[in-house]
Amino acid sequence: MLVRLIYVSQMTSHVDHSEIKSILAASQRNNPPRGVSGLLMFNSGFFLQWLEGERRAVNERFARIAQDDRHTDPLLLDYQVVVSRQFSSWNMGYLGEGSMNRNIFFEFGASEQFDPYNLSGAAAEALMLAMRAQVPLLKTSG
Repeated sequence: MLVRLIYVSQMTSHVDHSEIKSILAASQRNNPPRGVSGLLMFNSGFFLQWLEGERRAVNERFARIAQDDRHTDPLLLDYQVVVSRQFSSWNMGYLGEGSMNRNIFFEFGASEQFDPYNLSGAAAEALMLAMRAQVPLLKTSG
């Protein structure tokens, strides 16, 4: 069964930007053997991530993230059984600070500030798909 999971978390104070690169590299290395794909967005100290794949693999990935001390306050925004992947060729795409437009935050949220805790699951999905459409060169293949 194919599922999609979208969550938000906050970066803990002891994490710096080099650690974010480490998180991304680990995702890009560990996700392909597990059949997990998706997109990681990071801005203003917040992570917003879309994971998709077989149910058990996605659940295991999220459980590891929830226990990772680099994340705090993980919140599940959306969990759906899906018919197909949206990021099938992205073992883990990445959009970081500076690559996101404040206007798009305002379109899907309550302000121009990136605060994914204020997004519904549907708004988080729409934001991430809109960002994917605007920045197709950020995909990473396994």
